[in-house]
Amino acid sequence: MAVINRKEIREYVEKITREENIDNQINDYINMSIGEINDPAWAFEQIAGMRGYNHLWSFLRRKHNFATVASTENYQLPRDVDKVGLIRQTSSPIKIRYIPDELFYYHIPNPTATGNPKWYRLWEEEGVSTRLSTDDKIKAVSDSASDTSSFTVRVIGYSTTGYLQSETITLNGTTAVSGALTYDAGREIKVSKSAATTGKITITEYTAGTTLVILAPEERTARFKIISLYPIPSSAITIYLEYYTRLRLLTNDADVPDIDEKWIWVIVKGTEAKVYQYQNKESLFNTNQALYANGVRSMVKSDLCNVDYIPYLKSHQVKYRRSGIYEIADDEYGAYV
Repeated sequence: MAVINRKEIREYVEKITREENIDNQINDYINMSIGEINDPAWAFEQIAGMRGYNHLWSFLRRKHNFATVASTENYQLPRDVDKVGLIRQTSSPIKIRYIPDELFYYHIPNPTATGNPKWYRLWEEEGVSTRLSTDDKIKAVSDSASDTSSFTVRVIGYSTTGYLQSETITLNGTTAVSGALTYDAGREIKVSKSAATTGKITITEYTAGTTLVILAPEERTARFKIISLYPIPSSAITIYLEYYTRLRLLTNDADVPDIDEKWIWVIVKGTEAKVYQYQNKESLFNTNQALYANGVRSMVKSDLCNVDYIPYLKSHQVKYRRSGIYEIADDEYGAYV
């Protein structure tokens, strides 16, 4: 089955299911399957003892470092963060632990205290990488003259009096277009595009001209998770973040899924199952859905296997019958018992 990109997956599924009139819907089914693979807990719900199990894919693991600012509590994470894996700092070496709301004030009775952080809280997702510096309007502009009136930008935020408001800004190529509403600088703002554009869309503050966020051509919206550190950092220290990103959805026919080629068939089966469900072919849906779920579980099992991890080896010193790890160093064997 030589299918790799979105076009090949769609055409293969159309051939197998004899359904050639719903191209856009099959494209959606492909991305729905990718989204399900991103969070594979559903594939374990019917397995005894595995209900509620989820898995984070090793190939989606990323790392990022950032510096704290003295007396600054909140920090914005990279836009591609899906789940936080590990946060640590080495100024006074420690893993910074997540603390849920119900335990926050029990363990941190004085949340305004400063020092080296030991805990973090996870907050809402911001829609811009930089907040407004003052209450202001918003401008949108493309770096391509092709992005004209057929494309719009949607802005949602809060007014200076506290109510939720939204507006639509129609693009005019490389000419900046201003919105009509004034937004509260202290509140979150969400920005999205009506469709994939030719160029990058830059959202700026009307008065100061500060860039709030840049949306890539295929990026419809941006999301930035916010964390708070406690004690609040008292100095500039380096924070080491390990996180998991999301599987990228396919927006063009030439796009290839961000998984190993040997597992593309799993996406195919998930797509086939959805087409059969659309066709009301219950038997074929059940068969392909079962194969799809089995494929996802096989992916998880394969991803859990780390052939380089050897916790211990049996000792070859039969006389003493000891267990340990032997490693070669400086042409001699060193035993760790």
